[in-house]
Amino acid sequence: MSKIVAAVFADRAKAYEGYLALKHLAANGVEVRASAIISKGSDSALIGGLAGLSGGPLGALMGAVGGALIGVSAELTENGEGTELVARISKELAPGSAAVVAGIAEEGMSSFEKKMRAVGGTIQRKL
Repeated sequence: MSKIVAAVFADRAKAYEGYLALKHLAANGVEVRASAIISKGSDSALIGGLAGLSGGPLGALMGAVGGALIGVSAELTENGEGTELVARISKELAPGSAAVVAGIAEEGMSSFEKKMRAVGGTIQRKL
């Protein structure tokens, strides 16, 4: 079973470091269903960018711009799970900041959290 989790970073460069750390985790056996980077520009417009998929179906995440939310696959948002987290993250991001949002297998959560903190991320997840 995977959980939707986000690591919030001060800027897109740090979020990209987080994404690279996520790819490293996936290469070393942590099941990553899907991932994306979302950020807010200095004008407070939400920018969604497809960061990549380490596993799962093609097209699991789609970026959106202009204040819209990231579209997350039905697999990750079954019964609305994850939608609240993505909405909260996109609303709370400070201008210029960014987040890596991912679906992580429960067994890999502690590794994800440790890696994201090591590159300066703050963890947020749906409770």
